[in-house]
Amino acid sequence: AVHMIDRMNHRKEMSRQVAGLVRGKSAAQSLVKLSNMGVSVEDQLERISLAMANIDQLLVPSTINNFINTKFILKNEREIISVFEDAQPKMLNYLISHVKLALVFYKIKDHRHFRGQHRTQLIELLAVDRVSVLTIFSRVLLLRALQMMKITSIPQAEHWVRNIILSTHQDDLSSLKTMSDSEGDYFCMNKLIFDDIRSETVR
Repeated sequence: AVHMIDRMNHRKEMSRQVAGLVRGKSAAQSLVKLSNMGVSVEDQLERISLAMANIDQLLVPSTINNFINTKFILKNEREIISVFEDAQPKMLNYLISHVKLALVFYKIKDHRHFRGQHRTQLIELLAVDRVSVLTIFSRVLLLRALQMMKITSIPQAEHWVRNIILSTHQDDLSSLKTMSDSEGDYFCMNKLIFDDIRSETVR
């Protein structure tokens, strides 16, 4: 019972949205243009939501669910990755700002006994491969999701954080810090650099 309560509390924390940040004013216009091209943002969000519902069984621990439904879980994890992988830049930024990103990272696993290093693949996709097309708002959400996941528990996380920050320049870097600190909680840039990052080299 205690373990289930801990799981539920942790899941609740991962599901917490960032309320204090403001999205770019051009987001609505961008989505109109995508809709005119026949690309439905709602359809892509629905694909992610459905796959997450299949993965995130509230009453069944992920370890057990992954063991008894391996192929099904792997398929749904790949579905989520493909949505982020195929999304055009404007849609990608919209998706990042409208999904519970920390929960997505938490529920998608790196499976030891299968060829499914899906968590690493997804975060690498966003923090390295496609970071150049992310808005400052999306980069803040990505950093926040990594912090909520506990950076110290993920070996590659420090390097992902480093890449996101070093890919941000001049006034955008100042905006990144300001937006990261705007929530007023302990997930701030100071904590990220001087507490979450343990490697002196990366820092």
